[in-house]
Amino acid sequence: MQLSTGALIARLVLAAALGALVGIEREASARGAGVRTHALVALGAALFTVAGAYGFSDISHPTADPARVAAQVAAGVGFIGAGAVLRHGASVLGITTAATVWLAASIGVTAAAGGYAAALVATVLALLVLVALRSLKPLTSRLGRNHATIELEYTRGHGTLGPVLRALHSMEGKIQSLSVDDDDADASGDGTRNVTLDLRVNDPSDLDELVDTIGRRPEVRRVRVAGRDD
Repeated sequence: MQLSTGALIARLVLAAALGALVGIEREASARGAGVRTHALVALGAALFTVAGAYGFSDISHPTADPARVAAQVAAGVGFIGAGAVLRHGASVLGITTAATVWLAASIGVTAAAGGYAAALVATVLALLVLVALRSLKPLTSRLGRNHATIELEYTRGHGTLGPVLRALHSMEGKIQSLSVDDDDADASGDGTRNVTLDLRVNDPSDLDELVDTIGRRPEVRRVRVAGRDD
């Protein structure tokens, strides 16, 4: 059975749209994978499914199993995509790039299977996701600005964390998680301490005020909200 062009487009568009909806919630929660990443992964998964189920119709060898081709490529290219992902403090960079690598593999498989329309539609959708959905980032960021992760780097020995927590408490903010990473095992001397605060504030403007207050302390080397540009 072959899919009509209309049914093919509908399936790919639906996959990308539903993936984007999930991504909106993740991006609003200040998580690493956002709208574009989820949309691209959903689109790539749909395209691999189409290629495996309906591609290679011209191959009739009794021992050939074309569907396994898509499965093997999907698994193998994951290692390449993983190389594009970098961790920086509490932030994870390169997830969208990894998703585009995976999607490109699905486009290649589909084109080789003779699914020219599917490959073309997926390419156009991917470009729309990458370009058009970028404009949604300010909106989704505003939706989730009361929930954020603050990355703080400072020189130990100045009692920094106490005032930071008191400032957050005065804003009626809530800490959901806190992690501390020191540059040496015994955490002694004037070494460097990295603190990651996952928190919620009632008023989004309080987040900017908190970052500004922390940044004015002389021992603070770096303070930023994960997911924002420095």
